[in-house]
Amino acid sequence: MGSSSEADREKQYAPAKVPLKVIIVGAGIGGLAAALSLGKRGHHVHLIEFAPEIAEVGAGIQCAPNMTRILDRLGAGVKVRSTGVALEAIHILRWQGGTLLGSVPISQEHGEQFVVHRADLQMSLLEKALALPNVKLQTNTRVDDVQFSPAAVKLNDGSWVHGDVVLAADGIKSMIRGKLLGDDKDVAVPTGDAVYRVVLTREMLSHYPELLPFIEEKKAIRWIGPGRHIIAYPVRNHEIYNMALAHPDRGRVDESWTTVTSKDNLLADYDGWDPNLVKMLDLVPEGDVLEWKLCMHMPLLRWVRGSCALLGDACHPMLPYVAQGAAQAVEDAASLGVVLSSISSKDEIPTALLAFEKAQKARAEHIQQSCLTTRAALHLPDGPEQEARDQKFRALSAGGDSDDKWGDPEFQKFIWSWDAEAKAEEAWKGEFLAHSADAHSRRSLLVLTGRRDEARGRNAKPAMIASTD
Repeated sequence: MGSSSEADREKQYAPAKVPLKVIIVGAGIGGLAAALSLGKRGHHVHLIEFAPEIAEVGAGIQCAPNMTRILDRLGAGVKVRSTGVALEAIHILRWQGGTLLGSVPISQEHGEQFVVHRADLQMSLLEKALALPNVKLQTNTRVDDVQFSPAAVKLNDGSWVHGDVVLAADGIKSMIRGKLLGDDKDVAVPTGDAVYRVVLTREMLSHYPELLPFIEEKKAIRWIGPGRHIIAYPVRNHEIYNMALAHPDRGRVDESWTTVTSKDNLLADYDGWDPNLVKMLDLVPEGDVLEWKLCMHMPLLRWVRGSCALLGDACHPMLPYVAQGAAQAVEDAASLGVVLSSISSKDEIPTALLAFEKAQKARAEHIQQSCLTTRAALHLPDGPEQEARDQKFRALSAGGDSDDKWGDPEFQKFIWSWDAEAKAEEAWKGEFLAHSADAHSRRSLLVLTGRRDEARGRNAKPAMIASTD
């Protein structure tokens, strides 16, 4: 696609009514997207990252239409489109023999579904954010404490960084989440699954004509079987084949994405599966198999406290079964950009953050639950339930529903049609009106009781302060 169409997709946002100093903790996809979303609206963003540098971690990532739409508006979609692969279908294969159970054409109704290398997406967001003069990145820095009102974070050298807002994009092991909730009850619950991550190059597959279609075609493949499933697709212009393989957790690893495991473990877990799959796994070099434990987190009581909000994996970590982890973090970033740019006074910051929570929390939790539903459906043991499920898969190409939520047309509509910015605008208007009405009621009561000075606000708190701290 030409540069003119790419430029047309990028949105020129109106400057924020009240430019804020925003501290963002964590420079993953969610943190970078938030920095860009806020930076493009004129806020002053201080991005703090624990790692010494923003390095390539992970491999493939799926950019669903609800995510790509936002990336385009932020100007970060160009690299997604130039290096990613626009999927045309999802094929579901039986574990034994690789029999095709069903095929779901990917509708273009809500936009294209891209698959990209995670590093390409992260670098695109980073470059766009740091090109803004009002965004700065501080690496090799740990945040040890947080203050909710007024907003501030304490760094590992003992110094404090003060701002108007703190956004915690510090991931699944978020320190700030525990502080915000005020207890240590948010404990990761093992799902019983772990995931292998491997990548193959075109050169590796080129010696096997029967394997080349996997990397050359614009389709994602799901192999499903008892207690296991695999999702695989090409990235980087069909030069890399990305594979994520869910399997029973053996207690060997934690939630880290960087633990190397033995290739023998990988091969043992998929012994007897589709010969083409086994052939691909046999090509993986020893030392290139990563494994991590999949844990789930219960929905949080709240995402917001005072002038601080959680986003992304810090508040709604997603199991990888419906490909929405990164997308939901980017939605959060877009939503925060809207609500924090709508305020007329810094006193309204807590109200804006509550509007963000109102816009995104219930949706994210619904998607979290769908991940568990999909996991159960994909991992059925062979038997009557599995046969009934497979019959539904066979009806997919005719528009039937699916137990695999990622491939279900109705669920796709729910996920992919969502416009996070529009929903945030609606939530802000609703939250603002609710707080305005509440403030009016308080003033009316004060007038009726004769406390007119307080009614005029001489001794009262600003009307828009939300009592969330």
